[in-house]
Amino acid sequence: MQTSSTKTQKFILKLFPEIMIKGPSAKRQMVGQLYTNLISILERVDSAVSVRKFSDKIEVVTPVGVVNEVRTSLLNTSGIEQILEALQFDDIDTIQKIKSTVGELMIDALKDKTFVVRVKRTGTHDFSSNEIEREVGGYLLAHSSAKGVSLKNAEITVRMELVHFQLNIITSKYKGLSGFPIGTQGDILSLMSGGFDSTVASYLTMKRGIKTHFVFFNLGGVAHEIGVKQVAFYLMVKVWLIA
Repeated sequence: MQTSSTKTQKFILKLFPEIMIKGPSAKRQMVGQLYTNLISILERVDSAVSVRKFSDKIEVVTPVGVVNEVRTSLLNTSGIEQILEALQFDDIDTIQKIKSTVGELMIDALKDKTFVVRVKRTGTHDFSSNEIEREVGGYLLAHSSAKGVSLKNAEITVRMELVHFQLNIITSKYKGLSGFPIGTQGDILSLMSGGFDSTVASYLTMKRGIKTHFVFFNLGGVAHEIGVKQVAFYLMVKVWLIA
């Protein structure tokens, strides 16, 4: 079973809900800052990674060879509520193409499993979202060794987004760091003692989008200083503090 459409590896980033309820100006500024942060972060991974900004999401298209590195970077970036890892197929304009494309990707994974098909659709088509779910579900059931369809307690959920004639098949879903993008909430100083409280407090401020700078009073000697520096460096890498 073959499809003639082109396939692209991508990530669909859903924004932190508090960003979405801001006024137009504040929302535009925060999405723009997250977009800028991602470009800065991901070009360190591979200059071929592209970032595309939309009003309600950001898409990251990546070469296959650096998917793991890109995923790790996105999981450590504040401002992202949810990360959908997907395969993008272009020029999908009929239900038949949708069925064959999904079948090629999912049939083997459905063996001895119950499944359900879920679709989000944007644009004008000759068919509805319910028709896609029904047709694709019937196709997968007929052409696989699936145990059956379960609308409420499926072992596998086949998730798709059809945006005009672009089909995104969601292969994995991850919880993001949430919070606001670094650089949108001002700067603070954090007194790092090397203990638990100051480390957690610094992490939480960075997660909320505050650019956090560290102040350390060396009262414990060289070993204490090295330990605090290691903790501070880990925090900066973990939340990808943008200088």
